[in-house]
Amino acid sequence: MTNLKMTTALLGPESKQRRLKRCFNLSFTSTFVAAFTATLLAVFCLPANAGLKLELESALEYDSNVATDAADNNAGLGDVARNLSLGLGYDAKINKHWSLSSSYRLNDTHWYTYDEFNSQMHIGLLRLGYQQEKISTDISLIHAYGSVDGENFLSLNRLSPGLGYLINPNWYIRAQADVSEKTFALYEQRNGNAFAASLYLYRFIDRTRFYITAQAQVKQENAKDDVYAYQASIFKLQLKRDWALFNFQGSSRLKARYEKRQYEGVRSAINAAREDDRWRLALQTNLQLSKQWQVTSSLQSDWFESNVAAAHYDQERVQIGLAWEF
Repeated sequence: MTNLKMTTALLGPESKQRRLKRCFNLSFTSTFVAAFTATLLAVFCLPANAGLKLELESALEYDSNVATDAADNNAGLGDVARNLSLGLGYDAKINKHWSLSSSYRLNDTHWYTYDEFNSQMHIGLLRLGYQQEKISTDISLIHAYGSVDGENFLSLNRLSPGLGYLINPNWYIRAQADVSEKTFALYEQRNGNAFAASLYLYRFIDRTRFYITAQAQVKQENAKDDVYAYQASIFKLQLKRDWALFNFQGSSRLKARYEKRQYEGVRSAINAAREDDRWRLALQTNLQLSKQWQVTSSLQSDWFESNVAAAHYDQERVQIGLAWEF
């Protein structure tokens, strides 16, 4: 997904009066409460179904670099946010080989100082899957809609077919394509489409309790203004491990990511096309307190190297939350 905070900063959104911000923040809260209430009514008024899943999470996040505008370098870039998340999913088995799943997620982020970066993201997913012996294939359709500071920001549609093969109990390989379309409400010059091709390799050490994943991806993103069009090469590694502490069960994921971006259009400010190198290291952990409750935490470091000043910085993120699952 697009980093809404960084994108907004790079494009230089206009500041708004404090009175209008309070109105927008109230709209954020009202939308989340309405969706939350509707979901609870839908879940608890319907008969229990094993395929139905509801997730709620409340978290606190610290970000060392919320505002990436170079003009704010002496103003203190770090901030704390409260994050609310709601997820609703349903899985259905059509027959022996076919399955259908769908989900909806709402994420709402409210920053205490940089409230012009308050954001809300709605993500809907529909997936049709087929599996027979060692071969599995699926196709997913995603629609996402995001707003920043109470204004429409991004709309995204993505179609993702995938094909996987279980080589043996220890190795699994998967190929996936992503065809997407992005529409920016305030920045028409960024509207465009993208294509990405990914190859995944899984090494199971203890089935799904302990495994390593490697991913390689190439991506072409087009835009109405070629200043925002780019080609990218992305490499990811992930180590997933389940563990136990006393009578509690937990799971951790250690992730590493590198992305090389080469933009197409020449920027007049630097008299060259933008070039980025992006590095990321993250640790995510879940601790199961009971069947329904768990504590979540994440540590993430990003290093952005770019010949564009506003995109050249380091970023640290820390989040801890409490999640409930039905």
